[in-house]
Amino acid sequence: MKAPSRILVVCYSRSETTAEFAGRLAAELEGDYERLREVEIRRRAGPLGFLLSILDVGRKRPAHLQPMTHALAGYDVVLIGTPVWAARASTPVSTWLSLHWHEMRTVAFFCTMGGRGSEDAFAQMEQLARRAPIATCAISARDMRTDAAVEKVARFVLAIKDALAAREHATASR
Repeated sequence: MKAPSRILVVCYSRSETTAEFAGRLAAELEGDYERLREVEIRRRAGPLGFLLSILDVGRKRPAHLQPMTHALAGYDVVLIGTPVWAARASTPVSTWLSLHWHEMRTVAFFCTMGGRGSEDAFAQMEQLARRAPIATCAISARDMRTDAAVEKVARFVLAIKDALAAREHATASR
């Protein structure tokens, strides 16, 4: 009997919204959790931090990240989560993808956002990861105030489980 798929949920969160979502995903998928943290943590706090974050995205300035605690090579799939900043993945996530794309086998993406921009953020993440995700999930502030967020998360989790099961079946058939 094959061991269950190893899943890692990686995210950056400035305001805790994405981190809360990531924690729920890790629990639902029985996966591990890694929160990306910058060396200079306080830099993005408050309204000024928000403006600096938008400037960093626009200027494509890399983030200075703390080392990870999980080794990516041990995971079958890595879920990567980000807040959307000006229709882009957050600077810490884009920096992390640029540094670690070659260490991941399979990816899935999720994002949280005020209103829109997920399509552009996912396209950017796919380009940086150099592979298409097996699933994506975008949660807006409006979704979080309704049951839409719960439904979207359930579909996202199911899509990931289905993709992993299909891959396991294909491997067993060989």
